[in-house]
Amino acid sequence: MKPSPPSTRLTAARLSTLSAALFATICAAATGTGAIETVAADALNEPAIEISSGEFKTPVVELYTSEGCSSCPPADDWLRKLGASLERDFNAVLLAFHVDYWNYLGWPDPYSKPEFTDRQRFAAANHRRRTIYTPAFLVDGREARAGRRIVRAIENANAQPAQADIEARIVRRGNGVDNGDHGDDHGDDHGDDNSDGDVIRARIEVDNNALDAAHYQMHVAVYESGITRRIGGGENRGRTLKHDFVVRHWSAPIVIRRGLNQTTVDVDIPADWRRPNLGLAVVIQNRRTFETLQAVSASLAELFSG
Repeated sequence: MKPSPPSTRLTAARLSTLSAALFATICAAATGTGAIETVAADALNEPAIEISSGEFKTPVVELYTSEGCSSCPPADDWLRKLGASLERDFNAVLLAFHVDYWNYLGWPDPYSKPEFTDRQRFAAANHRRRTIYTPAFLVDGREARAGRRIVRAIENANAQPAQADIEARIVRRGNGVDNGDHGDDHGDDHGDDNSDGDVIRARIEVDNNALDAAHYQMHVAVYESGITRRIGGGENRGRTLKHDFVVRHWSAPIVIRRGLNQTTVDVDIPADWRRPNLGLAVVIQNRRTFETLQAVSASLAELFSG
């Protein structure tokens, strides 16, 4: 029996006025590691998405890829197909990290960041590998080179009882308005300077029951799907590529201790990010091996539907 998935709830003012047909459309559009369920409007009368992790472990699947690599498009396509199987067959958080070491070949990947290359190098070094390459998959912190092995690693993780519970309430703050107490604010992260007035705020609560809790840290990712790009140079010159789960923002590490942890993270949303295609993930991983303690994700489309 497949373990019960994490849950995603949409809270919104005047939700009762939605027609049944529109509500069905909203449910179909949400992509993440949980199913949508509606609740009453919150006290602040603002749209919000609430997510919580399940009773079993949800692993992180990381793809290291590049628009400048001719071997990467099949891996990008496979990740998209894997995303279509989420919830129906298994639970996982999918993230595509675009690296920058192919940029010198004549096509700079606009989604690449040197810190993503550093992350891949760090993971390789901790597993005693001397080289890095693309495309490369990590599942639960371990390299997996074949599609079936990736699925098996996800299924094995889903069979493990969760050692941490994640709950998050996500809201949109237009024009960068700061409304309310930040609580424990050490996770606040305005990672992009060219914001267009939109800020996503995630209030996160983690109950960490792991015995080796000191080895783990949390990251918040904002990713974008549904990207289509015509490539004008490099190994993929002339091709049209499609990308999903592209990491657009990766927060600084947030310390997670044993027991109850609370923090608030703000992420600026630049003008060129396609808002209906955005999602947010909360990831807790071993800070050295990248093994997943727990993770959860959800589409942010409903925050920008008004």
